[in-house]
This record gives sequence, C-alpha cells and structure tokens, in this order.
Amino acid sequence: MLWQDITIAGTGAWIPPIRPEHVPWEKPVSGQPSMAALNGFTSAAVSTDHTAAQMAARAGLKALRHADVTGADVGLLVHANFQDEDHYTPAPYLVRVLGGPDTTGIELGAASDGGAAALVTAAGHLTARPEAKAALVTAGARFPDKRWGHVRETGYVAGDAGAAAVLTRGTGFARLVATAQAMEPQLEVLTRAREGRAGVGLIEETGLMPHIDALQRSTRRCVETVLDESGVKPADISHVVAIAIGSVVLDLVLSGSSLSLRSDDTSWTFGRHLGHAGPSDVLLALDQAFRSGTLRAGERVLVVSFGLGFRWTTALLEITRDPVAAPSAGRSTTE
Repeated sequence: MLWQDITIAGTGAWIPPIRPEHVPWEKPVSGQPSMAALNGFTSAAVSTDHTAAQMAARAGLKALRHADVTGADVGLLVHANFQDEDHYTPAPYLVRVLGGPDTTGIELGAASDGGAAALVTAAGHLTARPEAKAALVTAGARFPDKRWGHVRETGYVAGDAGAAAVLTRGTGFARLVATAQAMEPQLEVLTRAREGRAGVGLIEETGLMPHIDALQRSTRRCVETVLDESGVKPADISHVVAIAIGSVVLDLVLSGSSLSLRSDDTSWTFGRHLGHAGPSDVLLALDQAFRSGTLRAGERVLVVSFGLGFRWTTALLEITRDPVAAPSAGRSTTE
C-alpha cells in the first residue's frame, strides 16, 4: 500500500539497564555455547522497577517532545503490547499520561510485529481522519525471567524496553512511502497453550527454525510488494531495521528476500545488546537510527518485522530532512 503525506515526526525510547551478567552463558556447564549465544545475543535490558506500560509512557513523552507535538494534538494512541500482566488495559493508562481530552486509545496485539503493525494502524487513522493532527504509537515489553528465562533454550534472549513514534501529516522528517502485510494463519496452532503448561505454546519448545520456509516466504512477499509498489530497488535501501530475533534466524529469513543482506547489515548490531524486546524492537531501532545523526535526506529505510501468530509488516521510509542527532534512551544503558 502506498501512503500519501504521512510522516514520522518524532521517536522515543526507554531502555532499562543492560546486564551482560543476566545472560548465563559465559561459562556454560556443558562446555558448549548456549543456543542464545550462538544466535548472537550478548546481553539483555532488564527492568526491575518499571512495568511495560510505564516504559512505553516514558518513551511516548520523549517522542512527543521530539516531534514538538502535545498530547492534545494526538487523535489516536495505538499501544502494541504482549502478555502485559501488570496493565490489563494499558491504552487508557497511556492516554491519561500522554494524550488529550479527545484522544482515543487502543491496544494492538500482534506479538513481535506489534510495533510495525501499529505504525500502519496510526497511518490509516491519519489518512481516514483529515482533521487529526497526529497519532502516537507506543510499545512496551517486559519479560520476567521466571516466565521467560527458558526461551534461551530455543535460541533467543528476551529484553525489556519501551518505545514510541509520533506520526503527523507532512511535517515529519521521515515519509512513510509504502507498507505491506501478510499472515500465515495455519501456524497459529504453534502459539496455543500447551496442556498442563499455562501460557506456554509449542513454539516456545520448538523455536523458529522448523518454520524457516514460512518465514522466508512471507518476508519475501512483503519486501517485494513494498519495493515493486514504490519503484525502489534493493540497492536503493540505505538502512534495514529488523526485529531482534537473533543473527541465525535473521540470516535465514533475509536470505529468502531480494535484499542480499545478512543480520550484521541491519539494526541487529544494536538490538543484539538489548535482547528481543517483542513489539518494541523496530521502534527502538528506528529511534536509535533517527537520533544517531547517521541518516541523511534522501536515504531510504526498510523496516522488516514479523511476529508470532504469524504476522508480517514491511514498511519503506524516505528521509525527507536530516534528523537532528540526540540521545535516544531515557537513562544510561550501561549502568
């Protein structure tokens, strides 16, 4: 789908302390590297004092300031979350903290694809509501070790973080050019709760590797759709933002597309230190890219996202003016 006059005007991130010691692979008992280490993870961001929604709120405040937009200007707040045990209805909380009297808030549950899918939802709102000045996308993820520590055995490390982006009509520094979405609903059985193990799906036992063909197929379809519709060639892409699911998986997924890239050519070099922060991944990476001072007007950024269920979102952005370099995270990531 091609978009007209929809732009990203600001982003924000809230990253709790990054703790290498939180990931117990330095001296594996077996003498062999863990699956997570082989998949390229080096550390994880761990929140002990903020919920997922609170981290999203802090990121949202940063995004609003970055965009010079007030809460009263926000017509819709779309919050991407995943199994938030602290806030059953986080969107109203976020509207209370970030929005105005006329802001509507909704939750979007698309697992790790939530951040990118929320961008599409927000863009649709601005397109359908010409009077709306802005839409705010937030995402938050917190994965307590007691519930999620075992995922290291399937090859990835879960990280905690909040992230946000403000979409406006024509005033931002990154134009939303095109998006594509896809689903593989026949795989939803992998995420059903296992008998006797509440909240644990088959996918947490098998990992993603047995399903690489499906991941490659839908990734390729989404990437090709976005490039074909926009008339952009793979060589025209300056930066690729991808979910931080691990180098091995990303290498295999990207090998099925026309991009001719590996994980180290993407935002994975940033995400590997935070862990896989679910729906926050791509928004965190966009914030880091926009605030780093490395992007220039005319460059194109491709977002490649997917999540359990299985859902895919690919988005093409064009930088319309040089983003101003600024600190991204709300606190030190090395404390």
